[in-house]
Amino acid sequence: MLHGGRQTVGIVRVGDTVRRPRHARSDFVHALLRHLKAADFDGAPRLLGIDEHGREVLAYINGETIDNSPARFSDARLVSAVRLIRRFHDTTAGTALAAAQEIVAHGDLGPHNIVFNGDTAVAIIDWKDDVAPGSRLVDFAHAVWSCADVCEPDIPVAEQARKVRLMCDAYGWDDASDLIDEIADRFQRARDDHAAHEHPKAVAVFDEMIAWMERHAPELKAAADVDTADD
Repeated sequence: MLHGGRQTVGIVRVGDTVRRPRHARSDFVHALLRHLKAADFDGAPRLLGIDEHGREVLAYINGETIDNSPARFSDARLVSAVRLIRRFHDTTAGTALAAAQEIVAHGDLGPHNIVFNGDTAVAIIDWKDDVAPGSRLVDFAHAVWSCADVCEPDIPVAEQARKVRLMCDAYGWDDASDLIDEIADRFQRARDDHAAHEHPKAVAVFDEMIAWMERHAPELKAAADVDTADD
């Protein structure tokens, strides 16, 4: 068994392969992984087939993922992760897989799904049923929230803003305010979804996060929109 936080149930390692149960969007994910391989994008696991139990067989990728909250990424790791994400987005933009959307979105970009070798991000993993045509804004904003420690009370707002700006510069994203607004919108969507499914503890968590954003978003935006590229 593979161990670690936020682990999808049923994933195991067999030698140099990872076996994971198929899901509702497995066929789409398989087509995506084949496209990424054909496009020489080396930042995703290689699909090796289906085993005798009907599980996906993926090449195992050596490295480290981070499941701490806050993640406290070094600047080098942040920049490397963002450049990998940008390459992934660019590799899917304009393809049939993206359909009428900008890109194919991973849907859960964060420290727990980015594999590092030292300070270098080498792969994005955990291609599950969130993978679908989408927008750069929504997919990248999720990565910014998770990797820049946005809404983490133990991290000064100024440091959060600095890391948001650093990620924007590495991606080539001009307007940090758009990302911060999308993070706040994501919190609200998640809160509403948990309320609809009667998950009161999760609702309370997102209520706190929404309140934090209401208090600090103006300061976060003002600091993150200062261009630090030439500093």
